[in-house]
Amino acid sequence: MARGAAQTRRKQPAETQPKKKRQETWEDQLFFSRLRRHAKIAYVFLALVFAVGFVAFGVGSGSTGISGALQDLFNGSSGGGSSVDSRIKSDQKKLAQSPGNAALYTDLATLYQQKNESSAAIRTLEAGAKANPKNLEILGALATAYRQSAEAAKTDAQNAQAALNSTFFTQPGLDTSSTLGSAFTSDPVSQALKTKASSSFQKLSTAYSKAESAYRRAATASRGTSNEASAQLQLASIALEALNYTGQPTEIQTAIAAYKRYLAIDPHGPNAAQAKQTIKQLQSFLPKSQR
Repeated sequence: MARGAAQTRRKQPAETQPKKKRQETWEDQLFFSRLRRHAKIAYVFLALVFAVGFVAFGVGSGSTGISGALQDLFNGSSGGGSSVDSRIKSDQKKLAQSPGNAALYTDLATLYQQKNESSAAIRTLEAGAKANPKNLEILGALATAYRQSAEAAKTDAQNAQAALNSTFFTQPGLDTSSTLGSAFTSDPVSQALKTKASSSFQKLSTAYSKAESAYRRAATASRGTSNEASAQLQLASIALEALNYTGQPTEIQTAIAAYKRYLAIDPHGPNAAQAKQTIKQLQSFLPKSQR
């Protein structure tokens, strides 16, 4: 009987102790630290995620002008490396002889993109925009290139933050101001990861600012054309995206101005109702003097 009771007790599973939840430190939120300093603005962005979707790349604009150029420019077939290199050299020679040829700039930029040389593509399109400041195809392609660069920067920043989170840890209840706690938070590996994450976030913020500037140039150049409604919606879209990473209130004003211009162009368009609703939401977070 005693042996049976002992065996029964051994078969009973041990009580599972609840795991202590790891305390979050400020390093865990490094990627979003600047957003916390602009909590109200970040909330606006999260509340308006739906707006980004409907404005992306000229949805509902009824035009394939700039939006077509933005989406189609870098969709060319990728040939062999040597063939692309020879075409690049050929375009470079042609541009030296005809520096105002807009088509050559976009073609050369496409070739650079096929080689994953985005910086060279942007430099080429910037030169093309300087030679042809009102060419919508070049300005649209440039905006797309900057947006792709911003998305790449976002991926880098997210990866850097993930690396920091997976390597850095603090013991639950550990006082980080103590000597032992400081050892856990200031080792060379953790410090290097913190620096990389912070640097990546700064590059991300800069990349989105450049993308927004490029879309503003395209919208300005398209003023009075059939492409303007689409361009204004795209400008509003990138401004809302930039808001999430720069945390600047000016992004709200840019988005509002773009939506208002869109409504002036197409007051009964398919995106008019959402544009009005978004403007109202954005304005509620601005001082009355800035509405």
